[in-house]
Amino acid sequence: MKLILINGPTGIGKSTISKKIHKEHPMSFLLDIDAQRRYISGYRENRKESLRLVLAVSVAIADEHLASGHDVIIDRVFVDSEVTDRFVKLGEKRNADFLEFILNTDKETLMKRAQERGFNDGSMLTIEKVGKFWEQTQLYIENRPKAVVVETGKKSIDEVYDLIRNKSNLLK
Repeated sequence: MKLILINGPTGIGKSTISKKIHKEHPMSFLLDIDAQRRYISGYRENRKESLRLVLAVSVAIADEHLASGHDVIIDRVFVDSEVTDRFVKLGEKRNADFLEFILNTDKETLMKRAQERGFNDGSMLTIEKVGKFWEQTQLYIENRPKAVVVETGKKSIDEVYDLIRNKSNLLK
């Protein structure tokens, strides 16, 4: 049983990679914490409280699914090691293998991808925030020595996925 965290700055391919892993793990739960947060009314106006609540709910969801003996895949920008460590402790509690992957690239490549992808009207995400998330991710990496950092560069999603599979016992 595995608890798999796919991390990295916005626009790097976390959701796509997470979905590929999810597809190959029968009965796994794909936990998109940001999507869960949108179910809290007024989450934008109450950022700190909605984050606290969604993290508590997400840990509970992951806990219940791991207790049933199935894998959990989490897709999110994590830049706070204390938050990540809540999931590490959950994995330990449930005797799950905790695998943390951080997708990374240089800032210029990420910013170009974000511009090509575009931004939705009314979105909280801006090009400035993409840059900020990239900077926070670089600092976060320094505090996560056990995480597997996957440099995506100009690699395709399939190449990144193969790198992740080769750097872990992901599908064993």
